[in-house]
Amino acid sequence: MPITATQLLTGIGGIVALSYAYQILNFIWKYFIRPSNLSKYLHGSEPYAVITGASDGIGKETAKELYRKGFNIIIHGRNEVKVRKVVEEILALPGPSRDVRYFIAPADSAEVDFERIARQYEDLNITLLVNNVGGGRERPDRIDSKNHTDEDLLGDIRLNMLFPFYLTRHFLPILRKHKGPALVAFVGSISAEISIPRLSTYAPCKAFLAQLTRCLNADERWWTPTQISFIHLRVGAVNSNSFREPSTLFVPTAERFSKWVVRALGSGEATFLPYPPHAIQMVGAKFASEGMMEAHAAETMKKQFERNGKKTE
Repeated sequence: MPITATQLLTGIGGIVALSYAYQILNFIWKYFIRPSNLSKYLHGSEPYAVITGASDGIGKETAKELYRKGFNIIIHGRNEVKVRKVVEEILALPGPSRDVRYFIAPADSAEVDFERIARQYEDLNITLLVNNVGGGRERPDRIDSKNHTDEDLLGDIRLNMLFPFYLTRHFLPILRKHKGPALVAFVGSISAEISIPRLSTYAPCKAFLAQLTRCLNADERWWTPTQISFIHLRVGAVNSNSFREPSTLFVPTAERFSKWVVRALGSGEATFLPYPPHAIQMVGAKFASEGMMEAHAAETMKKQFERNGKKTE
């Protein structure tokens, strides 16, 4: 008996409905039900977490949250006064007292001695490295503008790509030393997935981190498998010193966002949008054309430049 058009449409509608139902249930499971496996990195004697770019914003709040979860903390920044203040804030948190250390390094400089930095922590049980350092470097004009030197632009690339790459390279032997599970996180950006004007030294670096995560995970799976894993965190707009927008549901404070970051670190995923409203935004973005997304991004960037007293070309 031939299938009628009505039956065909009903069948297709049922499949679509089941697909949406699955996605909704999967979303609820991932963000609100699935238990976090963060505790697996709290193994051995005195486990440490390293967080870069932790003198303010997401890095600072993530360091506090990991301290609350039971980690000893090593934070990185470029301004010693600010970093020491963060150390004091962490140590003042309620609960058991643990070790908090720091190191200073200008992440946009070619003079960083990664080997020396790693050497001072080689005897510690480091099980977690969060490569958070980075920044959008608000540049309202194009890369060929006379307002930028080659060194300016290279500094952006060092900050967002080369610093996390080389720091990870030098810390990996320390993470392997204690034989237990260890995790390296790269804080990326959804700007790497959208065409956004004036982010030509930022967004491509974040795309590099996404692919780096995939390749490093593959390295650990093949030939001599290890217990090191890597996660790429896809981050949307967050209210911080580098992005001064009013806090809303879709623009969380760094403090609120950090709780979801720490939960994501225990997700077992290789790539993840830590904050549920950002995940919803990206689902919605799939239904918009690339031109629409680019126009919205351009208008958002222009308003941000205007608020900061910068004029676009």
